[in-house]
Amino acid sequence: MKETACRFGPESNLIGILSEPEVKDGRPNLPAVLMLNAGLVHRVGPHRMSVKLARRLAACGIFSLRFDMGGRGDSESAHHEESDERRIFADANDAMDFLERKNIAHSFVLFGLCGGADKAHAIALRDSRVVGSILLDGHGYWTWRSYVVHYLPRLFRPRALFNFIRRALSPPQKAPPRFGITPFTERFGPRREVEHEVHTLVQRGTQSLYVYTGGARDYYNYAKQFHDMFDGLKSSDSIEVEFYPNCDHLFMFEEDRERLFARIVEWFNSRNWRTN
Repeated sequence: MKETACRFGPESNLIGILSEPEVKDGRPNLPAVLMLNAGLVHRVGPHRMSVKLARRLAACGIFSLRFDMGGRGDSESAHHEESDERRIFADANDAMDFLERKNIAHSFVLFGLCGGADKAHAIALRDSRVVGSILLDGHGYWTWRSYVVHYLPRLFRPRALFNFIRRALSPPQKAPPRFGITPFTERFGPRREVEHEVHTLVQRGTQSLYVYTGGARDYYNYAKQFHDMFDGLKSSDSIEVEFYPNCDHLFMFEEDRERLFARIVEWFNSRNWRTN
């Protein structure tokens, strides 16, 4: 495996690490993996997850580029006149153009955790060169069953039941949203709008691997919730979903990261990747 520090973008403002396999996989037109920042975290990812995944992929013959988007980590902002959303699209476009110019890949799989998953979804909708996405703790919406899973155990805890009744009987108060159900719901936008967007990607042939952890229990808390909240996508073969209830949001433990990496490699190698 070979790793090379790279500069790219209109002002050479973006910094990334290109991981190359010793011998390129025999499958032609294999996509490269772009690893996006998780929120404000540097390109190495939480607990160096992006570094370790890149090296695992290289060992399997898959190219990857982990890079800092403008204003994150070592990368400086360009496209100063653009909105934040347009700068994200521009940075991702610059990364894909860079790998195309080097003739490494002409199609791409995006990898993102939490806010990075949101960015990956938005970029995939905009750029047809994206043929796949790996979304960790991405879209989530409450269903009747998730309410049952969340609240039923609390009915058997007297203190929790008392607090619930007290809040229900208290007059409404204006207060900033607390970390919990409401902020996560607002993060994703209207459910049917997102379902339509995912359906658009399915029709395009984009492959998606959704992985949810126990760290997302505030909005995702059982294995089949994805297909319950997006019932129009139940028959899609291009979407696979995993739920790791005992894993934390940032994959703190090595065994959780190893389980994730093995699943990603298995998923990647099982896909029939489309070419543009």
